[in-house]
Amino acid sequence: MKAKYLLPIFIILLTVSSCKKYLAVDPTDFTTPETFFESPKDLDQALTGIYSILNNTGTYSRNLVFDLAFGTDEAFYKRSTAQVDPIVYNADGSNSTITATWSSLYEGINNANLLLENINRPVMDETERGRIRGEALFLRAFLYFQLVHLWGDVPLILKPTKSGIYVKNARTPQTKVYDQILGDMIIAEGLVNAGIGKDGSGRVTKAAVWGILSRVCLKMAGAPLNDVAKFEDAKMWADKVIQSGVHSLNPNYAQVFINLTQDKYDIAECIWEVEIAGNGIGNPLQTGGWFAKKLSVRNQSGPLYGYAEVGATGILYRRYDDPHDVRRDRNIATYYFPDIKSESLNDTLPHPATAIYIRDTGKWRIQEEISGSRNSNAGPTNFPLLRYADVLLMYAEAENEINGPTAAAFTALNQVRARAKARDFTPSDASDKDSFRRIIQDERSRELCYEATRKFDLIRWGIFIGVMKDVENDILSNAPTNLQYGATGYTNVKARNLLLPIPTIELNLNSLMRQNPGY
Repeated sequence: MKAKYLLPIFIILLTVSSCKKYLAVDPTDFTTPETFFESPKDLDQALTGIYSILNNTGTYSRNLVFDLAFGTDEAFYKRSTAQVDPIVYNADGSNSTITATWSSLYEGINNANLLLENINRPVMDETERGRIRGEALFLRAFLYFQLVHLWGDVPLILKPTKSGIYVKNARTPQTKVYDQILGDMIIAEGLVNAGIGKDGSGRVTKAAVWGILSRVCLKMAGAPLNDVAKFEDAKMWADKVIQSGVHSLNPNYAQVFINLTQDKYDIAECIWEVEIAGNGIGNPLQTGGWFAKKLSVRNQSGPLYGYAEVGATGILYRRYDDPHDVRRDRNIATYYFPDIKSESLNDTLPHPATAIYIRDTGKWRIQEEISGSRNSNAGPTNFPLLRYADVLLMYAEAENEINGPTAAAFTALNQVRARAKARDFTPSDASDKDSFRRIIQDERSRELCYEATRKFDLIRWGIFIGVMKDVENDILSNAPTNLQYGATGYTNVKARNLLLPIPTIELNLNSLMRQNPGY
């Protein structure tokens, strides 16, 4: 891996642009590892440098939530201008978005490797040292999890890259990468803090480790590894979160996302979130995030921008088959701004009931920001990496795959349904594994749409390509003529799109690297 991508940190500049509260520290001056890791504070600031990777544009400020998360059966790219972009499945390894995400993930891994190499240097409380080590191990594993499910076999590098001469790194088989991910996360589980974080949901806690371990195990149980024994582990880890009694559902579905937009911690439901501060105005360390602006209802009045770059699909709209389900009208906007340069964000009109494909996504709403000053590109909305609702659905899915649609599976599923004011599912709706699996596949979309889980889910279930072709047909059959260009991305989908291409610059500089099939 070249030094450009594995940021050489013999010069440490710990950027904390993403962080609020516990991450609100000043950046460290230029220094070297030999002089930096001398105190507990130094270790914690180095840990902040790993966390900060989660909110740059290569990760959860934009790319992992927007460009690399769509299009799916939840949302299509809503711009008619032809372009080369992973969101319409025609990008290759030269694409800057793909390169930036690869770079950011390995940068975070290198930051973690450097901290872990120096973890024992300061004299300090051993419990606190263990906590920092646990969070660093977990974050490194989490970043590798993003790499391996996006690119497949990737170089597994566990020592910091300190110069540009170590650039020959072959791709490590996925099974070995997953073994490392599981091993690091399980060690972390015994070290990180228990309970709800007193400073919000940005720090990793035991419940966050348990929940993400369940997600990792569900992926391993599905495509491409198909290690079905991992369903047992997925159930166990999800059940640990449930049995802890620490987390619960917010009774108001919409309030979950209002809180994320307004920097109000919902620490019962949001087990782990990316903390995003500011909007790029004033404080250079508070750059804000892009994703909420990209997904908000279209408005182009100065700093009140909502770009609406993806639109809700008719397939998602119709998936809400219970008229009482409050999630549909939160997630899919019922309104529009009559003037796309509206000066008042309260000046809206309702969509006609029959108008489906013209609707923008509505989960993230610019009018719910409370900042006194606004930026057209960036905002302060935090991104939920793990919600309790997801844990309940993962438990229900794993239980069904192991034992069929048991009472326990229905109970977990129907907790999510009850909060949404939707009717309970019963054995008459799903009498076998296959029918319950289809319910879970739909329910995850109804609950978690636009939270960057759908493409991941479709691929691990082995149904991605078929579903993409269904969306293509639905757009061509049901979307208005002026929006049928939205089918282009789905027409482009091929088997190669199960993985991203390795960045071209990586191929050029790393002689042991090989490209993914089809690119």
